Amino acid sequence: MKKFLSVLLLCLLTLNFVPPAQASASPETEVLVLEVNDEINDGMRDYLIRHFEQAKEKGNVAAIILQMDTPGGQVSSAGDIKRAMYDCEIPIITLVEHQGLSAGSYLALASDKIAMMPGSTIGDAEVRIGSEKADEKYISAWREEFAAMAELNGRDPQIARAFVDSDIEIPGIIDKDKLLVLTANRAYELGFCDYLVDSQEELLADLGLEGAEVVYGQYSTGERIARVLTSSTIAPILLSGGVICLFIEFLTPGTGIFLILGMILLGLYFGGSVLAGMATWIAVLLFVVGVILCLIELLMPGFGIFGIGGLLAIVASIFLSTPDIYTAVKYTAIMLIALVVLLPILFKFAKKRKFFDKLMVKNELTTEEGYVSRNPKLNEYVNATGKALSVLRPAGTMLTDDGERLDVVTKGDFIEQGERIQVVGIEGTWLIVQKIDERETKEENK
Repeated sequence: MKKFLSVLLLCLLTLNFVPPAQASASPETEVLVLEVNDEINDGMRDYLIRHFEQAKEKGNVAAIILQMDTPGGQVSSAGDIKRAMYDCEIPIITLVEHQGLSAGSYLALASDKIAMMPGSTIGDAEVRIGSEKADEKYISAWREEFAAMAELNGRDPQIARAFVDSDIEIPGIIDKDKLLVLTANRAYELGFCDYLVDSQEELLADLGLEGAEVVYGQYSTGERIARVLTSSTIAPILLSGGVICLFIEFLTPGTGIFLILGMILLGLYFGGSVLAGMATWIAVLLFVVGVILCLIELLMPGFGIFGIGGLLAIVASIFLSTPDIYTAVKYTAIMLIALVVLLPILFKFAKKRKFFDKLMVKNELTTEEGYVSRNPKLNEYVNATGKALSVLRPAGTMLTDDGERLDVVTKGDFIEQGERIQVVGIEGTWLIVQKIDERETKEENK
């Protein structure tokens, strides 16, 4: 009974993905078609490996076709998929519809057979960190793995090496200092492509499986979410945006909008990594500790211990939440660039537009309305003058001319330590200060 229910559930899940049955279709034999489109990442890895396992359990799957159109993706994810392909025991055929580049060509080489459609390409698998070519030790390992996979299936290993290393020169095929990319016709001429076909149906005919039922693999909800959140485009945006929002919230006393937005963005970033199996809660904890240490450094600038410790904790959390060192370095660089470049620009723009003024808490809680100030002495400090005891960026400490130390904040300006400042108002529980014009300072000294 349980087996019957399982088969029935599987049929219901795949119903919307099965094309109209052919007249000669045989229900005893199936061909499983799996998508390898867009970026190869951990969401796609989970999708492919799950379907490989299910195909082995069913026992009636004659072949698996990887329907490919990808510019590449994450090296570690491709490595996991390759190992699962080798363990699958069912013939796997890659059908390159448009692109099978970088990590896509890696998976194609791991397949038992490669088929290509007119206008498609394969190759261009150089390992890069950001925009720079990776070190030789990384390239050499990747290059020889390509060669080993090519040899396993009777393909020219030197051509496989030329996919990875621009230093490889093959007379009549590729010049030095160029990465090899093969068109469908050229790949077929060189024996790197087993079938040239115009359609999936033609490939099935060449494989002798035209009578088999074609079943299309379906992404689960979790795999779809993980695939989006862990993509190399979305993930660094979530990380950088979340960090920027947290810093804005701390530097501008307000309604908590940026705190909530930052937590949502970082929750999506780390949630996607946890969902994809790349990160544990240790990475999340390290990130939280790192942010706290960095904020302490903003309150007590000059020592550097908290700032360095916080930055190291954040970087460590990024390394624990990414699939490989290349991705970790890339995400860290993007985050730091966003903080150093975008944060000052954002504050400058917001100051001109008075954007933060609209979000900051400005309602004064008066005793007439039944409220009691948390610190009644705050009003006494309005118009008080003194100097910045620490760098105000924009929060920090002020030393008044009367010798009192006060916690203050600017309206977004950065004020250097030692500058003359004046308390100009109160917003919530914060004393708002601004820099005293140099001309006014000179007049005071006279």
